[in-house]
Amino acid sequence: MAEGGGPSVSVLIPTHQRRATLRAALESLARQSVAPETYEVVVAADACSDGTQEMIDGLEVPYELRRVGPRGRGRAAAVNAALTAARGEVAIVLDDDMRVVPGFVERHGAHHPAGSRRCVLGAVPVELGPGSTHAAGYVKAKFDLHLSRLSDPAHLALPRSFFTGNASLRTEVLREVGGFDESFGIYGNEDVELSLRLRKAGVELGYDPEAKALQEYGKDLGGLQRDTLAKGETTVLLARSHPEFFGDLRLAAPDDASRPWLAVRAQLLWLTRRLPGMAGAVFTLFSLLERAGLWRFPLFYRPVLDYAFWAGVDAALRESTDEGDLSNLSRELRRGPIDLLLHG
Repeated sequence: MAEGGGPSVSVLIPTHQRRATLRAALESLARQSVAPETYEVVVAADACSDGTQEMIDGLEVPYELRRVGPRGRGRAAAVNAALTAARGEVAIVLDDDMRVVPGFVERHGAHHPAGSRRCVLGAVPVELGPGSTHAAGYVKAKFDLHLSRLSDPAHLALPRSFFTGNASLRTEVLREVGGFDESFGIYGNEDVELSLRLRKAGVELGYDPEAKALQEYGKDLGGLQRDTLAKGETTVLLARSHPEFFGDLRLAAPDDASRPWLAVRAQLLWLTRRLPGMAGAVFTLFSLLERAGLWRFPLFYRPVLDYAFWAGVDAALRESTDEGDLSNLSRELRRGPIDLLLHG
């Protein structure tokens, strides 16, 4: 218990239209190794119309469960709304598609004694089941590799290694740095942006593989493609917010691919600038190819996700007044395919 008699830990869960997976997350939090009065769960139900609010209000759990509603302003705003309502000395941010292990709250809480300035990531392995999509298998393989590297301090220190689907720190520290940046209203990079401000504030990063939350990835290739497109856009927003970190971002390496693919991508980006439905057509084509069995090829997902990312970047840079690195990047993305083939 906290000194004032309230909970020591607040679990903050932003959610949008995921009643079933959220319920599984809340039920897993009911099976913790610590006493239920020592932690609370605050759910920020972001513009939900699927019965999420009613499910929360009717769910019987041993801990204190509260909900707030940030009204459709995105994940960053949802976490901030939950943070405002939190009473615990330690805040754990948890995604709504996670099921946590019994020692979850205890493991996270132990990392944050009074006065500590540390942010700890917990493991978030993707679980596959009979109904899992092929895209989920791709995401699982990629994220398993990422998790296997987080014990290396050098890898953990990279901005792109940071995530807040399962992360904890002192509530006062998260409030001190201003919470999440709510200008990140669409998918992606609100957590990386937070990590840069935490770094500037002298907050140390850590990783605890035993503070585990099993992730249910339910999106198909179409959803993965749309998320990657949005992530391209928000990466540009991130670079504008923190230009000093440009070299650490994927934006710094637009030519990290073979010359033939760079030429194809340049042509696709040219068409995307001129045909409003081009990105959707490319996504539909690859979804059809996936259903035809091409997902079995090891490199199948790489080109369409690379295109999606850079299409998002290009859209965010279009008609902008950026200077320096972003201006140079915009010119690089507008190079023609023949130039790329001949000169790399």
